[in-house]
Amino acid sequence: MPSVPPKPVLFFDFDNTLTSDDVLDRIIERFSPDEAWRDWENDWQDGHLSAQECLSRQVGNLRVSRGELFEYLLQVRVDPAFPAIVDWAGSRRVDVIIVSDSFAPLIRHMLRNNGIEGVPVIANDLEFSGERLIPSFPHADPACARSANAKARHLLPYRRQRVVFAGDGHSDLDAALASDIVFAKSTLARELDALSAAYHPFDNLEPVLNFLHKNFGQGRAVGLRLV
Repeated sequence: MPSVPPKPVLFFDFDNTLTSDDVLDRIIERFSPDEAWRDWENDWQDGHLSAQECLSRQVGNLRVSRGELFEYLLQVRVDPAFPAIVDWAGSRRVDVIIVSDSFAPLIRHMLRNNGIEGVPVIANDLEFSGERLIPSFPHADPACARSANAKARHLLPYRRQRVVFAGDGHSDLDAALASDIVFAKSTLARELDALSAAYHPFDNLEPVLNFLHKNFGQGRAVGLRLV
């Protein structure tokens, strides 16, 4: 009797993966009282600041109340293929998990605004004090300076399954390299190209949904390892 292929588990970055742009970057640009955030961003990209230190400075420097920020986020739309992916996964008891370098209260708010409930979010944390934001980083790992949330660590409990990961950024590289099937665009795609690591390119999530229907549609997984 042939062995049963491993069941997939689906991991998604949030900004510029489930959304059409980087919402956190837009928040930082919109509500920063000065241009210091740009210098910190450049220092992170050049390797002079860890992602945690960069985000801590940028977010701690913002001036916006919880109500104003949440109202601003009402305009954000999640990729229309994502609810279909969540429905597909729910009908097959496949886990869908968001792993992000953004902040969990913001992501959950945006998901609710788009009618999406019950998807676990593993991200940085955030508290509000008047017009000040207080970030915290419960999933940071000093060994992973590229991300304030050590995303690859969250994949470890699922190593017996087929890990599917979709992301776009520098902070996604470690998770992508730890996954079986990768969808990548933007910076992540360029970094994987530099490492000669295979991936599926995407601009929106429709190719991810089509891939799931084609390869796992009847509960049968493909037998190749792409990364």
